[in-house]
Amino acid sequence: MATTTRQPKWQQPDKPADHSLPPIKIFNSLTRTKTSFYPINPEQVTWYACGPTVYDDAHLGHARNYVSTDIIRRILRDYFKFKVRYVQNVTDVDDKIILRGRQKYLIDEFNHGKLGELSQDLTGTRTLALRAYLRKNLPKIPEDTTPSAIIDGLLAKEYEAVLKGQPLVNGTVAGDKEAKIKMHIRTVLAASRVMHDIEVKVEPSLEDLVSLEDVLMPFLDEKLKNTIDASDHSIFTRLTVEYEKRYTEDMRALNVLDPDEITRVTEYGPQIVEFVEKIEQNKFAYTIRDKNSSNQSVYFDIKAFEAANNSYARLEPWNRNDAELLAEGEGALSKDATGKRSAADFALWKASKAGEPSWTSPWGDGRPGWHIECSAMASKKLGKQFDIHSGGIDLAFPHHDNELAQSEAYWNNEHDHQHQWVNYFLHMGHLSIAGSKMSKSLKNFTTIREALDRGTWTPRGLRIVFLLGGWREGIEITDAMVKEGSAWEDRVNNFFIKAKDVSEENQKGRKDDQDLLSSFDKAKSDTFAALCNSFDTPTAMKRISELISDFNIAYNSTEKPPPTPSMTLSIARWATSIVNTFGLNGTATPDDPTIGWSGIDVPEDAKPILTSLSRKRDSLRRKARSKEIAKEDLVPVAYPERSMTESQKTNEAPFKQVLENFNHSLHSLEASQALAKDVLQLTDRLRDTDLWDKDVYLEDRDDGEPALIRPVTKELRAARQEKEKRAHEKERAKQKKEQAKKEEAAKPDKGEQNHMTMFQTEEYSAWDADGIPTKDKDGEELTKSRRKKLVKDWERQKKAHEAFLAKGK
Repeated sequence: MATTTRQPKWQQPDKPADHSLPPIKIFNSLTRTKTSFYPINPEQVTWYACGPTVYDDAHLGHARNYVSTDIIRRILRDYFKFKVRYVQNVTDVDDKIILRGRQKYLIDEFNHGKLGELSQDLTGTRTLALRAYLRKNLPKIPEDTTPSAIIDGLLAKEYEAVLKGQPLVNGTVAGDKEAKIKMHIRTVLAASRVMHDIEVKVEPSLEDLVSLEDVLMPFLDEKLKNTIDASDHSIFTRLTVEYEKRYTEDMRALNVLDPDEITRVTEYGPQIVEFVEKIEQNKFAYTIRDKNSSNQSVYFDIKAFEAANNSYARLEPWNRNDAELLAEGEGALSKDATGKRSAADFALWKASKAGEPSWTSPWGDGRPGWHIECSAMASKKLGKQFDIHSGGIDLAFPHHDNELAQSEAYWNNEHDHQHQWVNYFLHMGHLSIAGSKMSKSLKNFTTIREALDRGTWTPRGLRIVFLLGGWREGIEITDAMVKEGSAWEDRVNNFFIKAKDVSEENQKGRKDDQDLLSSFDKAKSDTFAALCNSFDTPTAMKRISELISDFNIAYNSTEKPPPTPSMTLSIARWATSIVNTFGLNGTATPDDPTIGWSGIDVPEDAKPILTSLSRKRDSLRRKARSKEIAKEDLVPVAYPERSMTESQKTNEAPFKQVLENFNHSLHSLEASQALAKDVLQLTDRLRDTDLWDKDVYLEDRDDGEPALIRPVTKELRAARQEKEKRAHEKERAKQKKEQAKKEEAAKPDKGEQNHMTMFQTEEYSAWDADGIPTKDKDGEELTKSRRKKLVKDWERQKKAHEAFLAKGK
């Protein structure tokens, strides 16, 4: 039954006096509306973000959260010019880490034969582990089912509806529960295949054996967790240190700015204890003695908190009685807590059990609850009130609601019962696959490393998709979404390439296009309005795209001069500042004078050679097309000597080889009437093959201007593939047509058959004087309709035969 809670009025921070602030409104989860953004101190925005729980590699769902957070941080810092103090935590101790750390330790001991009989009887242990996994996760399958039966389709039969995308409960929508079933099916299938291969004497690969671990680890943990010396914290820290390092590498690969400060739970033990003590002193907490030891757990007292005129579950009050979310918030290792005053009360400090790491405290050996860590660390770093708190939307309840409650309880005093700890709560939307959020627990994720290594995504491409989708809305990966992001990137890329070749020296007194000028002014004002409107990046991205489209229309117009160089460069500099603000250009800042982003220029070390080759090619091509080419024009391209490092020489080497090959080909040309044709073929080969294969393209221009030296882009590559495809199809059509002609010519002329004898077959037994049948093979008279048809065929053949005879004459 839903409980109506008292919702205190959110207090709008005071607008700082004597400071001109941009009219920013932020969608604030505390109010579920857009509220004006006034930082406590206009000189510096204070921000605390919930960081990663480091027990596995970060996946694209994490990228969604932290890249979107990074975009907002950059907008505040680089567009609106706020100083931002950004603090992010690393959770390096919680139930998931404890469980995974133990499991990793035990599987390592098992693989090294250190678990006695369990390690010795591999077949028996694996069989017991599979049965335990089925019993817990796939109860429709009898636990004594053999791996062979599982492989033969039993899982698909029993869970057919879920595998087809149907919900477990009729009338509902398939979601995370169904995704978990699919994950368990994949795990059991993989393990069963390996177990079957081992049974039939097929040697499993290392990768195959790893697939067994998801079945073995929970089994070993259940049997042996109480035997682990949990005072050896290295069992857990070796896991977290490794994955924090990998997380940092992943974020830097995605061009996410490092936090200004990082806090780790294991480094804040005394501060967390002090925080819990203060809540207890304020009478918003109570203790429960552990039934197996003298240690105590400390729980937050929601009833006492609300009795003091406070409110619980301010972010998502509709979820406060959701038993599933409450259990998830408390963690898998503390479901057996007894003595709580309310089912919704949550742990501030947990008495450690066997197999769990512990720290000393006034309540005995224990460890922090999941939610208390952020409250204590954020308060210690940023004080009793700060501007922004952020995280993924899945953390809103219970994690962030519990954070708010315990922090308000900590800062509570007789004069400040409803202390506003955070002024603005920002929650990033999910990244989804087939309707389910991407998560480690569902194992439906692609890690950031995999996505970048395979080339599935680039840091820029992924960030563009998040910018197009906005930070609050959920995003589902679809082909349409990927195409939209790719099209936006190509459009901007090509514009920057055009702008890079512009020189303001070519102004020549021309005036700016007023329509384009109006479009530019509108793009700037609309982008400002969009970013003030809760960081509405989809609208800003659309305005950039529309401005470039307007520029291209003016650029390609035949009715008026193209945009002036000064206008082109002004638009390019503004677009560059925005993409730099959005983090689409590495470490470049909005005031970087370089136009465009990385990837629109050819290799720096190759430029001298490329310039020499291109200019020589321009000269040869111009003379050859005008038929003025002569043998004495075939002077080799001079190699541009200069001082270079060994690294620069290495980078230049492939292009130096192209230059040498081109010179050799020039030298081999003979003076003849075909010289112009031979030169054009050579210059085309340089453009279309030799340099193209080195990802460089020479774009010829018909106005006598030098060719543009530009990198080969995705769009150029796609255009060439399409051109080659059309040429191939055209050639195939031509060959097919010629083959049809040959086949037709090889056929005998239809008119060669004499109409008088055309029906002289066994199908008939009597004919009239013209050779038209009167009776069938059995001597029966032909029907009128059949004879009528035969007469028509006879008349057609008569005309054809007569025409054939006429051609013969």
